[in-house]
Amino acid sequence: MGKFREDKDLELLRYADNEMLAVLVGYLTTDKDGSTRYTESLTGDKDFQAAEGDYQRVWQLIGAELQHFGGDTFVNLFRGKGVEYKEILTDVCKKLSVKTDFSADVIAIEQALLAKLFADSWEKMSEQERTAIRKELKIDGNLAGGAALSAIIAAIRLGGFMSYQVALIAANAVAKAVLGRGLALAANAGLARAIGLFAGPVGIAITALLTVPAISGPAFRVTLPAVVQIAAMRQQLLNQERNFF
Repeated sequence: MGKFREDKDLELLRYADNEMLAVLVGYLTTDKDGSTRYTESLTGDKDFQAAEGDYQRVWQLIGAELQHFGGDTFVNLFRGKGVEYKEILTDVCKKLSVKTDFSADVIAIEQALLAKLFADSWEKMSEQERTAIRKELKIDGNLAGGAALSAIIAAIRLGGFMSYQVALIAANAVAKAVLGRGLALAANAGLARAIGLFAGPVGIAITALLTVPAISGPAFRVTLPAVVQIAAMRQQLLNQERNFF
């Protein structure tokens, strides 16, 4: 097991919801056919085993595992540590042709990634699905097509509740597509409806991305779901007062 590399952008794992951490652990340890990933080192770690599912106790082990997936395996052997989260996030975004300022902080980059995933999914929605999403996200009903999408993208990039909604919608769809199960979290009725409406189109978009040979290597099949999950964790922590009402 490699050592955790001090990383301010992964400190949120210390405070993240345990169920959300469980999904991240699933990405790091489970292969696409449901078997244990042969390159993972978490499940064999004695401290990880002793935690018995209390993932907050071993958040640094989880962070270290992600850092090593994001780094070059051969290089990791010599430096003993993986790469920082921002480098992993940036790599994922560049593979997906996300347009953003990569010198910005990770929240802004994560929001750009969420906006890209939303835009890709929007293209796969029926007009009825788009209307329902506009209603749940409280987008002006007079806006249609590209104008509605532009308004949503702008709101996501500004942060706040829209980013929180889309982050959970995307993370839920990714979990269903990759692990076969959605997020186990409490949400208000409106957010739950939006999550349900959007799961299919996002899932289709994510599944397509994970099967493109040019970008979908073994590491990417871990790092893409992982950064979406971490983006959702970060938004959840930033919007804790909205989680239950």
